[in-house]
Amino acid sequence: MRNKGYVTVFVSLMLVVMIILVTATMYITDMSSAETKALTATNSAMSSELANYNRLIFDRYHILLLDKTYSGMGEGAIEQGIEESLSIDLGEDYEIEQVELSGTLGILDDGCAEFKRQIKDNFKYEVMEYSIDKILEKTDGQDEPVDGETVEEIDNKVSSEEKAITEAEAEKEEDATGEKKEDIFADPVVDPRDTLKVYVDAGIAKIILPDVSVLSGNIVREEDIPSAGRPKNKVEAIQTDFKDLDRMEVDSTKGNGWGDSLLTNAEAIMYASQNFSCLTDQKYDDTYLNLEMEYIVGGEDNDGANYSKVVDEILLIRFGCNLAHILTDTTKIQKCDKLALALTVEFPPAQPFVKYLLVGCWAYIESVADVYRMLRGHKIPFMKDSTTWTTDFESLANLESLVSEPSDDENGLGYKEYLMILMSLQGDKIYYRMLDLMQLNVTQPDIEGGDPNFRMSNAITAFGINSDVGYKSKVFNIHEEIGY
Repeated sequence: MRNKGYVTVFVSLMLVVMIILVTATMYITDMSSAETKALTATNSAMSSELANYNRLIFDRYHILLLDKTYSGMGEGAIEQGIEESLSIDLGEDYEIEQVELSGTLGILDDGCAEFKRQIKDNFKYEVMEYSIDKILEKTDGQDEPVDGETVEEIDNKVSSEEKAITEAEAEKEEDATGEKKEDIFADPVVDPRDTLKVYVDAGIAKIILPDVSVLSGNIVREEDIPSAGRPKNKVEAIQTDFKDLDRMEVDSTKGNGWGDSLLTNAEAIMYASQNFSCLTDQKYDDTYLNLEMEYIVGGEDNDGANYSKVVDEILLIRFGCNLAHILTDTTKIQKCDKLALALTVEFPPAQPFVKYLLVGCWAYIESVADVYRMLRGHKIPFMKDSTTWTTDFESLANLESLVSEPSDDENGLGYKEYLMILMSLQGDKIYYRMLDLMQLNVTQPDIEGGDPNFRMSNAITAFGINSDVGYKSKVFNIHEEIGY
């Protein structure tokens, strides 16, 4: 009986301890549950923000971007949106003390790394019509049709032929009888270089532009586009008077060396070919520029300038290929030799120089004809042979006849595939110019789903949030990161 008091005290103490433990457990559980709820609500709010991606860019270009300013509302737009979502999801028991961005990952950051990642992750090219593998297969990897050895061979032949002619002329002078030489060229000889000059002065690019082509009148303002301030590739066009052999030799190699670049940027180039328009393939009828792939190549501020630049660059590639063919075609070389003889009758030692300059002139005429046909949807063999050659020295005056009965080579390359080759030479600038085009299209006020305030400089693909959420006497410090 005397121990009953001890038992009562012991049991009471145990109950007190148990109550304390239960209360503590309930408090800890409550706090843990509250923190979990705050974390879940934060993640949900951030996911809701990601759902506000630009739908026009996603629908057309399959790229996920979030405008961190909410169409010009300001840098705090995301923070405000998350704070409002937290207040609704957590209810009155919670106090949202602070929400702030802890960092963002922009589409332009680190050399457009996020743009490159999305292109790589989201697109498959196995069934694409315009693929890099097909281009390499059709060209047989010949990205240097005229190389240093070929140029040296031309120089050696010119030197040897000039020496032989000079020696022959010296012998003639020694054996001269004073009799008048017979003119072996009864008819006047027309220098095709003079004819070519007429067309060059009129503008080759303008002459070969299809009548049905429509160039946009819009001008790209450089102030706030992603590529602003980045240098443009300068195109030193072919010198078309063909009076300087050294310059012609240099021109013949300017279109070389694109093979490795084509492979390096393969995914981006195929992505561009799939999602942007060009002169021969219009994707949409409401784009800011009509010649979008040409803009990716040229970077100029209007369709006309980009078209002309692209034509000059394709002519450089075709010029080297066609020159390489003539140099291996005995019949064509003999024709140039005969014409050179007629043009240099007053000064025979110049004949070897003129012959090879005429070779260059003819290669250029064929190149113009090639581009003329490509602009009308036809494919051209990358390396010609006698059966696929289409011109003579008079062909510039009759370009229409070249497509009256087209005989396309399925293994040839079309205009769009040459644009892909040219894009490969632009390096990382192609990423910025693709983003230029997206921004230019989205900011048109009359386009469905457009946003005049959208800027790629505000476009992000990931962000972090620091938030302080109060619950009863406890404040939870939450840091979460999220992205596409």
